[in-house]
Parts: sequence; C-alpha cells; structure tokens
Amino acid sequence: MANKRSHAALNTPAPDDDDPIDPSDELIFIALGGGNEVGRSCHILQYKGKTVMLDAGIHPAYDGLAALPFYDEFDLSTVDVLLITHFHMDHAASLPYVLAKTNFAGRVYMTHPTKAIYKHLMQDSVRVQNTHVSTSASTSTTSGTDGYVNQLFNETDILTTLPLIQTISFNTTHVHNGIRFTPYPAGHVLGACMYVVSIAGLNILFTGDYSRENDRHLIPASVPRGVKIDCLITESTFGISTHVPRLERETALMKSITSILLRGGRALLPVFAIGRAQELLLILEDYWTRHEEFRKFPIYYASSLARKCMVVYQTYIDSMNSSIRAKFQSGATSTTTSADGATSTGASGPWDFTYIRSLKSLDRFDDVGGCVMLASPGMLQNGVSRSLLERWAPDPRNGVVITGYSVEGTMAKTIMLEPDVIPAVMTANRGGGGGGGQQGGMLTGKKPGAAGADGEKVMIPRRCTVQEFSFAAHVDGSENREFIEEVAAPVVVLVHGEKHNMGRLKSRLLSLQKMKVFSPANCEVLRIPYRQDKIARVVGRLAKEVDLAGLVLPSPAASVAVVEGGVVVGEGGGGGDGMRGRGDDGAGEAKKLRTAEGQLISGVLVQNDFKLSLMAPEDLKEFAGLTTTTILCRQRITLAAAGVELIRWALEGTFGGVGVVPEADEIEMKEEGQNGGDSMVREEGKGSRVVMDVMGGAVRLTHHSTTGEVEMEWEGNVTNDSIADAVMAVLLSVESSPAAVRQSSKMGSHSHSHSHSHGHKSGLRRESVEEGVYDPFGDEEMVEGEKSNGDTNGDGAVEDGLEARLKGKRHPLADVSAEEKLSRVFMFLEAQFGEDAITPIARPRPTTSQNGTDGEAPDEISLQKSEAAELKRLHDMGIPVPGIEIQVDRSVARVWLEGLEVECGNKTLGDRVR
Repeated sequence: MANKRSHAALNTPAPDDDDPIDPSDELIFIALGGGNEVGRSCHILQYKGKTVMLDAGIHPAYDGLAALPFYDEFDLSTVDVLLITHFHMDHAASLPYVLAKTNFAGRVYMTHPTKAIYKHLMQDSVRVQNTHVSTSASTSTTSGTDGYVNQLFNETDILTTLPLIQTISFNTTHVHNGIRFTPYPAGHVLGACMYVVSIAGLNILFTGDYSRENDRHLIPASVPRGVKIDCLITESTFGISTHVPRLERETALMKSITSILLRGGRALLPVFAIGRAQELLLILEDYWTRHEEFRKFPIYYASSLARKCMVVYQTYIDSMNSSIRAKFQSGATSTTTSADGATSTGASGPWDFTYIRSLKSLDRFDDVGGCVMLASPGMLQNGVSRSLLERWAPDPRNGVVITGYSVEGTMAKTIMLEPDVIPAVMTANRGGGGGGGQQGGMLTGKKPGAAGADGEKVMIPRRCTVQEFSFAAHVDGSENREFIEEVAAPVVVLVHGEKHNMGRLKSRLLSLQKMKVFSPANCEVLRIPYRQDKIARVVGRLAKEVDLAGLVLPSPAASVAVVEGGVVVGEGGGGGDGMRGRGDDGAGEAKKLRTAEGQLISGVLVQNDFKLSLMAPEDLKEFAGLTTTTILCRQRITLAAAGVELIRWALEGTFGGVGVVPEADEIEMKEEGQNGGDSMVREEGKGSRVVMDVMGGAVRLTHHSTTGEVEMEWEGNVTNDSIADAVMAVLLSVESSPAAVRQSSKMGSHSHSHSHSHGHKSGLRRESVEEGVYDPFGDEEMVEGEKSNGDTNGDGAVEDGLEARLKGKRHPLADVSAEEKLSRVFMFLEAQFGEDAITPIARPRPTTSQNGTDGEAPDEISLQKSEAAELKRLHDMGIPVPGIEIQVDRSVARVWLEGLEVECGNKTLGDRVR
C-alpha cells in the first residue's frame, strides 16, 4: 500500500504508518487492462464513493472474449463516468460491448473528433469480424464451433449505443455526480485527450497515450496549468528508450523508402488506418513535392475507412496545429490524381493530396513496378497489409518499413526479428477484394494459421528487407520523465507498457526520490491514502461579520471547530472527519470560526459536491437552494404530588442553574381540542403557571400548579433531544427518588390539635406549617409572619404556604461560582494526570493581532493592554483564568476554558484530555 501523504500542497508531515485510515480517504486504482501490458486499456478509480472508468479497449493480439479487459472482476454498475481518451482499438474498441452487453449504467464522454471517427472505426471492425467468422464457418464441421464465437457485438449494438456517448471539447470543465473532469490535448491522434479528474478536491491526471513532439498536424501535449495534481497516471510505452530526433527520423525513413524504389522493389508501410497514417501522408507528400525524380513512383493509401475518416480530419481543422490551420485558410488550388489516372482540380486544403492515391481494394491495384503502399492494419495480423506482406515477402527487392509501435504477439513484432519464413494467413485469395480498416478488411481465404492439404501450416519464405523507424505518437523515456517531473505529483502510477520497459522507467523515477511510483498488474488493487484538509467558504451575511484576512483557526491542524448545540465537541481538518456535512447537498451541523479578535462566528455548514460553505441559516435558500424547517417538540407529564420548587430543586441538581421566565407569570392559554373539532380555552391567573429554562433554554418547562401538569418544549435536534431525555428522566423520578423524598419530608418539633387534621390530604404536613416549625431543607424555622399564609380551612391555602416556604431555596449545585467550577476541573484533571502535571495559564490565548502584522513585533504596551482587555472579557464571562496546561513527559496539552478547546501536538495525550 502506498505510504500516507497529505493532500494537495503537502504542507503537513505524513502520519504514522499505524495511524488508522478512513476507507473513504483512500484512492483505489484497479487496472482491468493495460497493467504491465500494451493493449485493452481500462482503469478504475474510486474515491469518496465515486467511481470513474478510464478507457475501454481490446488487446490486438487476442480474439473474442480473451481480447477484452477483465470486466468480470469489477461491478460495472457502480461506475459513474467512463472517459475515453481516443479512438484507437486498444482504448475504445470494447465500448460497444460495455454499453450493450454489461450492466454499465454510467455516462460516457469523449471529444467530438473521437466520436466521429469511433463510429466509422467500430462499423469497420464489425465488418472485419463478420468476414472473419464467415470464412471460419466453412471449417466449423471439423472445429466443432458455429463460426460466430469471436463476435463481441454487432452493428446494431454500435448504432443503438452511439447516442449514449456525450461529446466534449478541449479545455472545458464538466461535472457529473460530483465528479469534475477537464480534457486537454494529448497530441497522440486527432481528438486524443488527457483528463484531469477532480473528486472532493483530489486531482488526478490520466494521460492516456500522449505525445509532446511537434509534428505536422497535431498540437503537442502540455502540462495543465493552474492545477495541482495529486496523482498522475501515465503511459510507459517506451520505458526509458529515447527517440531519434524527428528530422533525422524523417530523413532515414525517406532514404529507406527511396532505396527500395530505386532497386525496383515495393515499399510496404503497415499503419493504423487513422492516426499516424495521416502524419506519414504529409511527410510523403512533402517529399514528393520537393523531389520530382520520384513522382513516377505512385503512393497508395489502401484503406476505404481512411477515406471516410478523412472527412473528419477536414472538418476538425481547429483541433490541429497552426500549420494546418494556416494552410486551410490560404485556400490554394491543387490537382489530385486517383488510382485510375483521373485528375481533378479544386481548392487545396491541408488534406488534399497531389501525389497520393486512395485505393479502395486490391481488385483495383495494378501490381506492376515500384510503389509505396500504406496499408492497414498496423499489426499485420490480417487484412490488406497482411495480404501484401505474404505477396511481397519472397522478393528481396521489396521492403517492409515498420513505423508504429508493435505489440507483443503480433506479426509486426515478429517480423522485426527477420524470421526466414512467416505463416500464410491471406494467401488463398491474393487478388481478393476487401477494404482495410483499423483491423483491415479480411480477404476471403483461410483463417489465420490455416493448414494445407497435408494438415501442416502453409509457410511463406521471407526474403524482403525489414526496417523500423518509430513514428509512434508516444513520448519516449526522456520526454515522459520530463513531463512527470513538471507535473510534480507525489504519486505516479505507470500503465500501458510492457513489464520490462515499465520496470526500467519505474526504477529511473524512484531514483529521483521525489515521488512514490507504482506499476500495478492487471486486477491488482492499489490503495493510496490521501489525507485532505477540509476548507469551507464563508458566504452571505456571515462573510460581512468576520474579517477573513485575520482568521485564526482553533488549532494548527484544524480548518474550523465543530460545534454542536453551542459546545465544542471536536475539530475539523487535519485529515480527520471532523466537518461532517450531511449528504451531497444537505446542511451539516452548526459550525463556529474564531476571528482575530476572538469572536466566534456560528453558522450552518453545507456540503454540495464535496464543496463546503458556512452560512447563516437565513442564507440557506439563496446560497444552497435549501429550505429550513424547525421541528418544535412537546411532551406533557402530570405530577400530582411534586410542586414547582421541588421540580426546580431536582433539575438544578442535574443541570445546575435553572432559569425562571418572569414574563410568564400572567398568561392566557389556548389549547386546541382534537375530539370533534372542539376547542377549549382556559384562562390561568397570576402565579398559576411557571416557566423554566433548562440548559440555557435548550428545553423549556411549563408547570401548571392547578393541574400539576408539566409541559416540556424544545427545538428538535441531536443535542436538545438528549437534554430533553435527561429532563424527562428527572421528572419521572422526582416524586420517588430518595433525595427528593428526604428534602420534602424533613420536619422539626411541633404540636397540633387533632381537630385541625380533618379533611386534609396530609394532616402532618398542614400541622407543621401551622406551628411554623416545618423546613423542607431542615436548616431554618418558619417565621411567625409566614403563618398567615396558611389556611386552616382549605387545602389550597396549605399548599400555597408550603410553596411560599420553598421559594428562594436553591439547590447547592445551582449557583456554583467560577472559582468552584475551575476547582472541579482541576480536581478531575489532577485525578487523571497528577497534581504536578496541572498548571493554570495566566496569559490569554494569543491572536493574530497580538502576534503583529507584516513580520513586525507588537508594541509591549499595546500587547499588555490587549491582554488585560482579554482577561477582563474572560472574567466578565465567569472564566477566572484563560486556560490550563497539562504536561505529561515531554508532551504538553493546553485547555482553553472558553469553549473547552484542546490544543495538543500529541494525539494520544490530546484524546486523553478530551
């Protein structure tokens, strides 16, 4: 697994290896194809619950299902976005299969030129497959197959899935399901792009196949500007090999071709129908224009598919370099010649050739004398290029010139070893027709590896020359290394390269000691942890209340303090999960920021597509498109024996001070009845209703003395709900708890007359009140003047007298001084860490203004005044000292009493203090 590294700017040290990682903070990379190989490129990215699929190709050396990426190793239904880099078969040819034959349900994106060529390419591929299985069907009686096992999809699948592909333009940013992606020119073929994918602030650059060489028609790839890349996924096709300079390669190529022609031979250049073929056509056209002596040798381009796609090249001139655009705008005239000798004159564009003839099929090819033939496919597996190879291989005057990259297992790779013989694949019908697409039109004849009459394979002697000049539009080792260093990503993943070449490049990059480098094999799961800071924008009216330039974060590793119900309970940022937005576009909890002056700004944290914004609840509709709903909860309970003062005394024992709302002494109350739609209006007089606030108003209690009913009311949220549960627990036990019984039943000495006890609920209680000796708290007598509050003839008068006696009596825990609170905090901390480890902090917490600005030290007098003002502010709030310092071994933790915020560089000690 990759070593842990902080996100983006890498401005924090990597955490310890044993520090647990949240799975959602891991970038998962899986190569379903293209891992330690060239072909069937397909990669999976997973991060923060989002899944991106990159490319969907086939392997040119295999047939049927064996050519596909390992789709059965991954659930394609979870893919959100599939991004296609370019139209080559090893990057896009299995897309119809994915869309038509699997449970894939995501979006598909590619550039406009890529989709235009992709359509023709896939249709030609199906025709090639149909031709192949048709010729194979004749052998099905002996092979036991039906002749159609290799066909992965048909033309109907292509046409029905084509509308599912969405087109995009270079340098435009698009968003789908929280995934942002931007295509940049890759310089490989027309329409080829590299993608910057951003998920939750993590930027991933996937190069696909790319080239940085200045050629004759494409814009070279460059590093995306203004984007900090966290992970780079790049090709490694050529490993550390270095290309010969472009001018030298062109000179050597033309020298090889002309030498073949001068000795009376034919030059075969196997090429992909679309891509490098167009670059070679421009080179040949330019050379023939400058050398009249070679114009007697015709140049053929044998591919009907290329003629269709040439219209695409003529359409997307704006996607090419300045040289092509300038030639297009010049509008000169030219004369073109077809294969049958017919000439035509018209406007000359960059793709209107004078000396190059288009050849639809070999039926129209007059194979007499020297010529230059560009034929597809480039891997020489079948089609026109393989047919001409078998026809021309026995003649030593002829020559094969390999100009592109050759995949292991293909004839193009094999022939570069200059074998004495090659197997016959297309020989049965040499003169047969057939177009040549990316796969090349499969001429009617024996299937690949067909046997002769005696059961042995037919072999053809090879006497033609073989030379290689790499014009493959891939970066070489030097260009790739320079690009990787310029991107400066902390993590690099190598794909699209043979294992040996990839390993050499990996070793070279690791020697730089600037990055982590991985080269995963197919289906190997790579997990790369990314700890990223959480950053929230302050918007709306909150932005006017705080000077963001002087913002001081609650701790060095935090972005904001997480506050629930007005109490700090944790910290965001620092790689944790403190800032917990809810849903993709839902509001989170209340949050608070501290300004340079120590002011706390609270608001609602909203997360939308991994973007965090802090705003006032009133701004939710304008800035987040959300509406706010407040849930007001009510619950009623009847307490027949407990009076309001006993209830208050019990609540103070649990929650401390309980406030009484004086405005509620006289009120008119209305209650809506639910039975029969009737409404009942009840008026209560002065003193019959008492309203109390618990925990600063988190829960409000209303006590009705006439009925003994207690009504709880609170605004529904996680904090208030828990407080309401605790209040209800106190109320349910107030009449039966030992402490409450003890306080309400304590009596002094008394005398009484039995005649007074008749008709009362509690003669004992009434008599004690009459005699003036009853004290519910057992610490003082009833004064004589209060006897008149009792009534010997009525129960209500007795109860009123008792309540009058209880008024003004508070629970010992109700009014605790600031010093007492601090003493209790010290007691708890000393019990945990020892007396010697605890020290009060005398000076207030430093702020930005106290630290000075522009690197200047603050004035001592100003600093003293600022600290004195801060100490007075804290004292007015009931905080005797700014904080407490705890030292354990060499680690120090500071607890700032305002908000109970903990600062500690040692995670273990910080957790213990919290």
